[in-house]
Amino acid sequence: MNLSIKEKVYGAIFGYAIGDALGLGAEFMTRQEIKKRYPEGLRHYSQIVRNAHRSQWKRGEWTNDTEIILMLLESIAETKTIDCIDFASRLKKWYLSNPTDITHNLRWVLSQEDFTRNPFESTKRVWEKMKSFDSTSECIGRALFTGMWNDNYERHAIDMCRLTHPQSRCETSCLVMATMSHSLFWNNEESSYDDLMALAKRNNQDVVRYIEIARHGSLNDFKLDDEETFWFVRKAMGAALWCLWHCDSPYEAMYAVIDQGGDADTNAALATGLLGLKFGFSALEASGPKGIINPERLRRTADALIEVLSERANAESN
Repeated sequence: MNLSIKEKVYGAIFGYAIGDALGLGAEFMTRQEIKKRYPEGLRHYSQIVRNAHRSQWKRGEWTNDTEIILMLLESIAETKTIDCIDFASRLKKWYLSNPTDITHNLRWVLSQEDFTRNPFESTKRVWEKMKSFDSTSECIGRALFTGMWNDNYERHAIDMCRLTHPQSRCETSCLVMATMSHSLFWNNEESSYDDLMALAKRNNQDVVRYIEIARHGSLNDFKLDDEETFWFVRKAMGAALWCLWHCDSPYEAMYAVIDQGGDADTNAALATGLLGLKFGFSALEASGPKGIINPERLRRTADALIEVLSERANAESN
């Protein structure tokens, strides 16, 4: 499918935000809880139940997942490159504003005094102190968008991951996602299953099984609502790839992932953003939930990113 840059960028950004905002309604729920709360499925923002967690946002408002992505894209648009120090400074400023529902790991990383000066060293030190082996999914969304960069996207994807998640499973999952994104954006085709498998085998064997499930298994096989593992970055990656290979539209992907529960906003954001990149913004306009809050910011960010990426595309063709 040979889409315009605008269709791809708008599709990815709006898809990500829409998946995030609707997925919030099922976040931290099991599949059984979702069936009880939403017997006909969660399909509209107005359905989102209001409890202590979800009432922190308005219905139709995106969460920190999208906010961090927008900070990254605004950094890229202003610097016209992928600048880890600039993005680290934006993350720090955001952290100091006391944002809603920031995770413990990310809070500890961003609280370090030297994070904006030496983010990689600072974050590595924190992770060594935490002695954490959880490959949380907060970082994976950045890979979807760094993959749109035309050169050195692999290094950028890993660096953007290491900025907050210096862990091999995280880095490999981000590299896989960025590779798929890059191929969809620049080559108008999906990366092959064999290429993604080879990439995972070279970097981290733990990621291999999730790519295999995405290709040959079912969405249920990921056990996205398992309370002990629903944060895993490789689950978010695998679910998004499963949707890419088995769903025919961004909204089919979004509803399928949301119905699984667990870290539903992150998973739905990534899956809907990835399929928004594949099928374009027109596929999102055709149907789906209406009433995303602050679409103007999404458009401004998308237009600014389009300008930068178009310049790079033109430079490549000359």
